[in-house]
Amino acid sequence: MSVATSLWTKTFPQVSVLNNPTLKELRSLASFEEKATAFGAPCYFTQQAGSRSAKSTFVYEEGSFKAGRFQQKADSELVKKVLEAVQGQMVKADWMTLDRTVGKNQEMQFHARLWIPKKYARIALLWSQTLFPVPASLRDTQREPDFLTLYFPDWREHIPASLRQGFPEKIILVNPEAGINYVLGVDYVGETKMSFLRLSMYGAKKKGGLGLHAGSKIIKVRGEGSGVRGQKDSGLCEVGFLLFGLSGTGKTTLTLEDHGLRDPEGVVVLQDDIVLLTPQGKAYGTEDNFYVKTEGLTQKDQPGLFKALMDPGTVFENVYFDEKTKQVDFTNYKYGTNGRALALRSKIPNSDHRVDLEKTHKLIFITRRDTIVPPVTKLNTTQAVAYFMLGESIETSAGDPTRAGQPKHEVGFNPFILGLEDEEGNRLLSILKNNPGIEVYLLNTGSVGKQADQKGFDPNGKKITKNVSAKILEAVARRNIRWAKDPDWRYEVAQEVPGIDDFKQYDPHIYYRPETYARLREEMKEERRKYLAQFDRLEPKILQSL
Repeated sequence: MSVATSLWTKTFPQVSVLNNPTLKELRSLASFEEKATAFGAPCYFTQQAGSRSAKSTFVYEEGSFKAGRFQQKADSELVKKVLEAVQGQMVKADWMTLDRTVGKNQEMQFHARLWIPKKYARIALLWSQTLFPVPASLRDTQREPDFLTLYFPDWREHIPASLRQGFPEKIILVNPEAGINYVLGVDYVGETKMSFLRLSMYGAKKKGGLGLHAGSKIIKVRGEGSGVRGQKDSGLCEVGFLLFGLSGTGKTTLTLEDHGLRDPEGVVVLQDDIVLLTPQGKAYGTEDNFYVKTEGLTQKDQPGLFKALMDPGTVFENVYFDEKTKQVDFTNYKYGTNGRALALRSKIPNSDHRVDLEKTHKLIFITRRDTIVPPVTKLNTTQAVAYFMLGESIETSAGDPTRAGQPKHEVGFNPFILGLEDEEGNRLLSILKNNPGIEVYLLNTGSVGKQADQKGFDPNGKKITKNVSAKILEAVARRNIRWAKDPDWRYEVAQEVPGIDDFKQYDPHIYYRPETYARLREEMKEERRKYLAQFDRLEPKILQSL
């Protein structure tokens, strides 16, 4: 049973709507929920969900689209009932629409429209500032956008009991081919944000590119050692980086890192979440401002970002608010560890108006392992695709205490993929072949040597600090790392990194007896091969590269 095309509509002429209210109007509409900080920024709190509802997300297969191995397929009969019920009862709610564009460059730009009840203006206030404004011509509600999200947190309250029997409390329906999302029973801004960015990544794939869950930055260094042509006047080389990583690996921290560089060297921060990579190696940005996770943020550890958030233009979500002092506290987890904030680009250190990376030079896959993975390795093309598919890290106690320390995987380091995962790997292989100047690295931000059994070594191993990782990325930009081929893994392993004393202490071999290292190596290889073997449409040489 298929769902009638007419139900997957992007216009609702029967519903009256407040069309594109201003930010001032949105804040006024949301004032009944606001707690204002001493510096004038609003704080809001979700009532239904404090994080993404991945287990309630279902993908509708239509046309040539096929859901991937790790995507839940939507039941057509349930979809039909839900869409009919929602559209039949929409007139009972008081709606508004907001139009924005994903991206600035017309080559990879998408028109996004949000339908949401006025009473949830706090969601619209934050989300609308993550993307870019649209021309007036695109605000016509009878003109179809590229992507539509109908966001209805209290949907069940508007549907008669006789109709809603069997409906879940919350459900997120995604139709990639139609470019439509229904987000029902959820009031978390991140779900709004990713509803559009998920479709944008799929749109990039349909255009021959690839949507990536990655931060982007430029590291500006002197000299030709970077392998990048320098600017004639300054002699500076602008080296373009994409940084991938699952939650807790340090992706955002390293994207915002300035590496201690001093003018005229330095960094330019472009994006911290989603980029759209073209077949030619350009990486187009998707968002204007930043939607950052605030967990554990302190002025001491990240002074630049901390200062950026102490601004009246910030919007906070589920961040602790002190009623007496009117201040926020990012280390108080009364409302959970997924506190969020809209950070204005103009306030983020080392950022400017640019969001697009004109040329990608380095891909950095950030993992967090704790035994035999070195701090940095250099991968060849097929190895790069293999590690992209592995999307590897380890489970944390905050994520799943029962699996803490065990390997975890997310293809492409990306929980927002739409379509067959194999296509992602094969597409990346094609892009890397067409752009031989792109170099790929695996960066371990965890530790080496955990459970060491060589006499004289700490069984906790050696922590790889943020400063070490930052120095490694700087050295990658300068291309002054000394490498050696590892006979066991067949990738290149760093032997010396300028600015890091005694780099040999990060050699995993020294922490284990030979037989222990061999066992750990074979266990890791087997675990990786087993995971990759699921993807039978991958080019065979990708699996063989492990």
